[in-house]
Amino acid sequence: MAVSAKYDEFNHWWATEGDWVEEPNYRRNGMSGVQCVERNGKKLYVKRMTHHLFHSVRYPFGRPTIVREVAVIKELERAGVIVPKIVFGEAVKIEGEWRALLVTEDMAGFISIADWYAQHAVSPYSDEVRQAMLKAVALAFKKMHSINRQHGCCYVRHIYVKTEGNAEAGFLDLEKSRRRLRRDKAINHDFRQLEKYL
Repeated sequence: MAVSAKYDEFNHWWATEGDWVEEPNYRRNGMSGVQCVERNGKKLYVKRMTHHLFHSVRYPFGRPTIVREVAVIKELERAGVIVPKIVFGEAVKIEGEWRALLVTEDMAGFISIADWYAQHAVSPYSDEVRQAMLKAVALAFKKMHSINRQHGCCYVRHIYVKTEGNAEAGFLDLEKSRRRLRRDKAINHDFRQLEKYL
């Protein structure tokens, strides 16, 4: 993508307005928030961040976390993990301030595990459906951990499931994901974190 075209598209999405699903959070000397918008009949989520950086040996002065999240989503997609489809993901530096955007399609038909169990409490699913859902979640983790990838923010609101038809499961909010040298480290970290919320 040419530089001018990239900036034009970035500015287009940055100016987009919709309903806040995550109100702007001002911390780390920056801002983070997510809005829901509709484009061509599709529900999209626009995550905006300013000055949300990660630091590493490669990037000692910091790099926008959205850049890392985009790379993680693409890597997990190649591994067969269900993740949000990226419409646009980019970061630009404007007058010394990093601005970053991640625009993704809605995971249609999927709901968080937290919402699934809330529905289950009101109108219980059969044991077969519940078992199929749990197996789908286990398979999603297996695929992610098979490439030594740790979710890093393993809460029930970040694991999405679909139990209409064949049960499926996937992940979102992957900005804190990281690769571990050993698979068991990724497994132990995610499951220790997850068991606090189940």
